[in-house]
This record gives sequence, structure tokens and C-alpha cells, in this order.
Amino acid sequence: MSTSNASFRRPPSWSSALRDRYHCALTSDLSDWWDREIWRYEAGGEFDQPVSPQSLLEEAPEVIWPGFMLPDTLPILGNGYGDWLCLRFDANNRPAEVIHWYHGGGDWMPWGRTLSEAIAFDYLRSRLPGRRQYYANVAQEFDLRFGDQSIPDWAASHLPAPVAEVLRQTEHDRSEVVYLDDTMLTEEVAAIAVRCEMTLRSLDSPLRQVLQPTKANHLGIPWEPDAVSWLFDNALVPPERLNALATMLGRDADDLVGQDWSTAVEHASAVFEQRQDLSWAAAVMGWSHEKSNDPVAAISIYRRALFGSSFADQSVRFRTHWFPESAGKFVVARLQHLAKQGNLELDADPYLKLFRDEEESPLTRRLTDYWCNVAEIAENEERWADAYNAYYRAGWDLGCDRMSTYEDLLTNMERVARSGGQLTRAELATTHRLCLLARM
Repeated sequence: MSTSNASFRRPPSWSSALRDRYHCALTSDLSDWWDREIWRYEAGGEFDQPVSPQSLLEEAPEVIWPGFMLPDTLPILGNGYGDWLCLRFDANNRPAEVIHWYHGGGDWMPWGRTLSEAIAFDYLRSRLPGRRQYYANVAQEFDLRFGDQSIPDWAASHLPAPVAEVLRQTEHDRSEVVYLDDTMLTEEVAAIAVRCEMTLRSLDSPLRQVLQPTKANHLGIPWEPDAVSWLFDNALVPPERLNALATMLGRDADDLVGQDWSTAVEHASAVFEQRQDLSWAAAVMGWSHEKSNDPVAAISIYRRALFGSSFADQSVRFRTHWFPESAGKFVVARLQHLAKQGNLELDADPYLKLFRDEEESPLTRRLTDYWCNVAEIAENEERWADAYNAYYRAGWDLGCDRMSTYEDLLTNMERVARSGGQLTRAELATTHRLCLLARM
């Protein structure tokens, strides 16, 4: 595979070249995106820097962040400051979804089943009801571009008519904003991403908007765990602290708090029914059961989300990062808390035993070793899919404490994926490994 522009010869079809390179099938919108060179169109939105197909055909594409990006993904659109929209491929060698990957920690979030859905969400999320709660502060408003020969116009041609109509609007009719979330959910366009925004909106409050680390420090309030836990659930604020905050901010105490947990649970439940790997949904649901004094239901939810990657918990946006660092995950921290209350026995679960404080090795290393052992057993029994999933978790459950570990994991993933007929994932693992070696 050539890696230099000087020796590169353009293929007859970009999509066929990419199919051959990664041994994958492509959706109709992806084939159209590359073959009609939509990626050359005038861009806009947050993700306004398309990746050229030529760069993805290289042996070790520079746009891949090996060890940080998920090993079954390819970046396709960037935002200029480190974040990417990435294609994610399934066990059947097909693109399954497009995720938003955040460079400041490796967090990821599904933005749509297709590239068109992800682009629609990028352009339309500013018009969804509620305050935008990004991963980090946004320095400027995004320059949205519409009209013929624009990327959103192209995306609209691959989307249901009700969403396409909104996406093609050049004048924002704010009276319709309230209904945009319903339209996208009804048409199942970027539904998980929309429900995440609606869950955040339901849990928003003036307290979330005004309480910052400096103000908490001024009142002698520890930011973690105290203040962050109050932002997660306003009901946790002690009355005397709430009154002190209200006095300092010149607000009435009752005006600072007020979250709609029932609506939040409605959206989180809809996500959790589809995806147990997105543990932010489990955090909202499980905590709501705890609020209702139903520890049995909470434990059931937390257990089902136990193996979800910490990179998919959206802890910064949901403010669930107030648990002890040794716990590693919100769902683990809550299970530990409920165990102390006598609601369950942690020693019966070998995975949960890894999170004990008294262990000497780092938690990330304990988890990596655990999953590698699970993978080796599965591989010896020729359960290739189980082996791949376990090696995946070895690297992307809590992450690894050494970058060199990812080289071995990616080598193992390539081997078991190829043995199990997951050719695209095998090729992606090889590609990510080569990118890692090029940077070490």
C-alpha cells in the first residue's frame, strides 16, 4: 500500500478502493460521499474538515489516534481541534454507526447509524430545545452553511423527508424548535444522540449553570465529590449549603434547583433498551431507582451496564464523576455502596473483586490482565467473537496504563478477528497497530 502522494494513482472508484482496502461493505450514502466527492463540498457545522479517501487508503493514516480511538473505527470528519466523527464497523464487516470521538479523554458517543444522520445531528443539535452541554467550552459559534452543493444538502438527500426539510431550511423558524426533537425521534434519525441531549436538558438547572469550582472553593465546598454530586442530583444539596449558595449568587434557593428526573428516565430507558454499553443511561436509571428506595431494581440496572466502557459514560456532561477514583466507574461505585448497605455480595463476582482498594497493581492493569485471560480462554476454545470482545475490553474498558500494551492487544485482535471472519475489524486492528508503531 503506497503512503506517498508522489506514487499515488487515483483509483477508478474511491468506494471500491476503500472496500478492497478494509474488506468491508459500504452503505449507499458512504459510496455516494466518496464517489461523487461530496467530501470536497463546502463544509460547515462543528465537523467541517472531511478526511480524504486517499489518506484512508494509506497503510498508516495520520488521522488515526491509535490506542485512543476505538480499534474498530475510521475517522471521517474532524473539527479542527482534535475531535472526530468516526465510522464504526460491526462483526459483519459493515459500518454500524458513526460516533463522536472526543480527544480530551477519548470519550465517545453514537451520533447516528449513518454518516447522513451524524451530519444532520451536527447541524441541527443547536436547534434542539435546551442548553447545549458540550464536552468542553466552545470557543465560537459554528459556521453553518446550507444550500445547493453543501454537505447538509447532500445529507438531506439520504434522510427521511421531515428531517430533510428542516435540514434544508436556511431561515430558522424558532417556533418549530420545540418539535425538532420529536421529529428526529419519530423518524429515528440520530435517535440516541437526541435522547442524550434530551436527558441532559431534563437534568439541567440554574445550579448546574452557575456553580463552578471557584465559587465552591469560596464557600469551602469540595468540588469532588460534594459539588459535582449536587450537580448530578440537585436533591443532594444540604439545605444550609443551598441557602449559602443562593445568598452568594443573589438568587432564591428554590430558583436554583429543579430537575425533571421522570423525563430523563424516559429517554435514558429508551436508550438502555437498545444499548447496555452506554452507561450514562444506566447511571440515570439506576440512580432514579435509588431515589425511589428500590435498591433491587438499581442493582439490576447497574449490573447490566457493568461491562460498559468508561469512555462511553459521558461522566463529565452528566456529572457522574464524583465516585471514588478506585471505583473506576459510576455503576461500580454504586454497587459498592449498595453492598455496604447489605443489598448484595460483591465477592461472588470476579470482575467486581478487581475494584478493591487493597490491590497493589493499578486498576487499569488489573482489568487488562483479567480481560486478556478471558480472551485467551475463548481463543483456545475457538470462540473467536468472544475472544475479540474480551481483547477489546482489555484495552478500552478503563484503558491501559502503558501505550505499549495496545500493540499486543491490537495484534491479538487482528488474529482472532481474522479467524472469526471479521475481516474489516482485523484490517482495522492492523491499521491502528501500524499507526501506533509509526508514533512510538
